[in-house]
Amino acid sequence: RFDMNRNEIKERIIKVIKDNLPDFRDVDIKENTTINQSQGLDSMTFIYIICKIEAEFKIKVKENRWNKMSTLRDIVDEVCLQLAK
Repeated sequence: RFDMNRNEIKERIIKVIKDNLPDFRDVDIKENTTINQSQGLDSMTFIYIICKIEAEFKIKVKENRWNKMSTLRDIVDEVCLQLAK
């Protein structure tokens, strides 16, 4: 089931973010870019984007893991972890 490398996963996550969050369309999103607080992102919007990422990869991130994710790197690491299960 895990047939993507980390970079492919990262690129798909960036696409989900840019497709669903207009404020990020012109942002150069790097691994250390803070997703959950930058661009005035509130907690409901962050949950929305996590749900979109879950749907994209057909995974489920436990709610208690959400507050541990703030940067793109954190999100990519979590998706990789979930896909490896």
